[in-house]
Amino acid sequence: MSSTLKMYRKSVVERRRLYLDYSCWLEETEVLTDFQVTIYPYTEDAPLSVTAAYTDVTNKKLAMFVGAGKGNIDYTIQMVVSTDAGQVKRDDIGLRVTP
Repeated sequence: MSSTLKMYRKSVVERRRLYLDYSCWLEETEVLTDFQVTIYPYTEDAPLSVTAAYTDVTNKKLAMFVGAGKGNIDYTIQMVVSTDAGQVKRDDIGLRVTP
């Protein structure tokens, strides 16, 4: 895995919003066309849930809502994005779930 971009914390009961802004990485007219989220580790008895969507009409920013998970576990949220110019970028985001 690549190095973690940033580490966040949330409690088991929280549903936390995280923003990803790719505008400084993209060319002026380039836009995101696809994204995929993968979560490590998978905790079968209390899985972490992540939903993501574009937040603006320019398709340069994403918002994620992260909920549930198992207490005292460090998760890695792997975000892979693609652009209309053929670029692919991967970011690993750390998340510590507290009881």
